[in-house]
Amino acid sequence: MDFLQIFRNYLEDTDKSERTISSYLIIITNFAQWLDKEKFIDDLSIVATREIKTYRQFLIDKYAPATVNQKLACLKTFYKFLKQRNIIKDDPAEYIKLQKIDNIKSQYLTRAEELRVMNKAKEHGARTYALLMTFLKCGSRPSELSNLTLDCLFLEKDPTLLVKDSKRNKSRYVPIPTDACKALKDWIEERNKSNKIYHIRSQFVFTSQRQGKLEVRGIQKIIEGIGKQAGVNLYCIRLRATYANSLIQNANIPITALATLMGHDSIQTTSRYTTINDRDKRRFVDAISEI
Repeated sequence: MDFLQIFRNYLEDTDKSERTISSYLIIITNFAQWLDKEKFIDDLSIVATREIKTYRQFLIDKYAPATVNQKLACLKTFYKFLKQRNIIKDDPAEYIKLQKIDNIKSQYLTRAEELRVMNKAKEHGARTYALLMTFLKCGSRPSELSNLTLDCLFLEKDPTLLVKDSKRNKSRYVPIPTDACKALKDWIEERNKSNKIYHIRSQFVFTSQRQGKLEVRGIQKIIEGIGKQAGVNLYCIRLRATYANSLIQNANIPITALATLMGHDSIQTTSRYTTINDRDKRRFVDAISEI
């Protein structure tokens, strides 16, 4: 039985976007490949809870908590679907717990952490520094930077990047501040001087020798590597949270404007980024003290 095709049909019937469908099928395919390689199991329908728990640990060792949860949530959806269709009797993923993630209020970087990762990224060269600065100063998602093309980058007069076909098939324009613009210009200048064939042929801003562009996981590895070298627990969502927090605390941006910049459909999603941590609560309260 072709489980992937049946699952694809189900996802299409529930009006999932093509990007979501593709992501789900890749996750299930990767799980099937792991099962075959590590457990010599070539039938997804005979999997028990123990295999999924072992796979969860494999994911934990390799990915950030949010990525682990994304993959586990997909597996839970897949096996719930198989049970609903009576393809399997028991759902092996039903009681699999997701990873606990710290509240987003504590995810943004302190200024000291921000400076450390910026300095460390600069040591890695123009591409890495431009990548980090676009995260920090434009609030981008990894998928958005992976898919960012040269024709969507406007670095003169009013520096702006166009985010095409992001979540829920939406596009948006994001202003680029001066420091990030300089980092991007430096990278584009270096890229344009290169004789490497993948630089010449690739339409993507952040290039890779193998794929023509940096894939999402490649970007995540670069960011996590910078964090390790800088002594900071770093992953992409922390850079996006730092962007939001900086605009809230330093620019007093209205939450509706922040939602637009971050590509959120609802300000309820954006409001997660407005919750300050205990350290900043104390700083604000102390500011009204008379002594």
